[in-house]
Amino acid sequence: MFNTKYVMNKGLSVAEHEEMQMLSEYASRGWKLDKCVFLGYKLKKAKPENLQYDLDYRKNPDKDYFLYFEEAGWNKVCSVGNTIHIFSAPEGTKLIYTDNDTEIEKYISIYESTKKVAIPSSVCSILLMFLILLAKYNYLPDICRIRFAVILMPTLAITIFTTIPCINYYSKINELQKVSNSNKKHKISRFAIIMLISFIFLLILFGLKIISISMAIFSFIWLIIILLSVSRNSVK
Repeated sequence: MFNTKYVMNKGLSVAEHEEMQMLSEYASRGWKLDKCVFLGYKLKKAKPENLQYDLDYRKNPDKDYFLYFEEAGWNKVCSVGNTIHIFSAPEGTKLIYTDNDTEIEKYISIYESTKKVAIPSSVCSILLMFLILLAKYNYLPDICRIRFAVILMPTLAITIFTTIPCINYYSKINELQKVSNSNKKHKISRFAIIMLISFIFLLILFGLKIISISMAIFSFIWLIIILLSVSRNSVK
């Protein structure tokens, strides 16, 4: 009766291989990927087929780029923002990336691109929160607090939707490189991100007058102690 189906995704940066496997399973049941939509995929009813899906990152690719994949047996299905490109091929076709070096290059390109947005937006979010606090304590005109809060909302959204993928790409690069101290770097980066998110969250609660400044500081210190104890236990 219905020839289309919409499926939610978990996020390509978080569960890339799981997402591709899911699309393969749908294709075997007669639902082939048509295009990517907001927070998911649009599938079309088709003849069941054993397909495998894979993706690549390339900003503004030319015709030769897609021709290269076609010659290798991979057909373009759809693109996301002209940067993420999903391909399909019959089951058994040689994978797009078969060694760590080329796969590292794949993630480095998207990591560098995402980082250019994630870092400035994170800095702007923290700066705006600081300015809101200054306005709250009458160091700036009260009208500034409203204006900064309006600007903060989209800035914070951009920060979240770019920082999380950026962290995941960074982690994948470290894992593929198999650096001797990659585990330590990974823990430090995770620790820093948790602290940053917690700090921003406490600032928001404080700015909304849900908690006092003393409670915010107390909670932040306890969070540091808990995370340090957890990290020590994991090392042991």
